[in-house]
Order: sequence, then structure tokens, then C-alpha cells
Amino acid sequence: MDEAEFERAELQGRALRDLLIVTQLASTRLSRALRSTPLSLTHVSLLSLLRRIPAGASVSEIAAAMEVNQPAVSKSLRSLEQLGALRLERDPSDARRRVLRMTQVGHNLLDQAQMAMHPEATAIFRDQSSAQLLRLVNELEALQRTIETAGTPA
Repeated sequence: MDEAEFERAELQGRALRDLLIVTQLASTRLSRALRSTPLSLTHVSLLSLLRRIPAGASVSEIAAAMEVNQPAVSKSLRSLEQLGALRLERDPSDARRRVLRMTQVGHNLLDQAQMAMHPEATAIFRDQSSAQLLRLVNELEALQRTIETAGTPA
């Protein structure tokens, strides 16, 4: 490994370390804020994903999009279904396929969760200007696209 590759590896290590720490801190604080709602951070993630897919998605598609196993997704989806946040329907174009769609209750619960998390989000981003926050959002979206298209190394 030459010096440039070594420096790149060191920088990647620092970026991952900082990303992991920020993720843990934000997750802990947002989970605490959600205690006033019937939703967990996992529920918020699932509902946020489904809000982006109005046509609905199958359990396997949701699991693939979140890169988790189907049993883990199924457990969370069942609890959301019990809350009335989701409904399971047959796909009109393929009767064998069943898709999950958000209900109005789901939209309302997600809105409630976002309101509950808002004060924490405000505190988390208090030192960032709107321009800095926009750059961060753009960088994170680009990183998300890279991760989603990179696949899993063998």
C-alpha cells in the first residue's frame, strides 16, 4: 500500500468512526423522543420507506431495500399492521403478489413521530446553517445511493 492509499484508508476509517458515533447518538436521542408515540425508530424507517413507495411493496422488497432479513421486517410490519398503519393487499397486476401500503393512520402516525423528533432534530442541527444542512443532506443522499448500488462484497 503506497502513501496515498494509506492516507485514503485512514481517512475512510475516520469517516466511518464518526458516522457510527453520530448514528448511535442520533438514534439514542430520537428513540427517546419517540417514547411519547407508539412507534419505534425502526417503525419510522419502515413507514418513511413506504411513504416513498405509494404503490406499496412486498415484505421481501422492503427487506431488500433496508438490507435486513425478512423475519426482522415481518415482525415490525406486523406491529404496524396491528396499529392500523399498514394494510396488506393483493397486487392488482399479479394476484399472487401481496403488497403493503400505508393507511391514513400510518401517515398520521409518521407525522406524529416526526413532530415528536423535531425538538431533538433542532438540537442536533443547531450549529449548522441552512446551507451547511443542505450540503449534508446532499452528501448523505449521495452516500446512500452509493451504498444501495454498490452491492455486498463477496
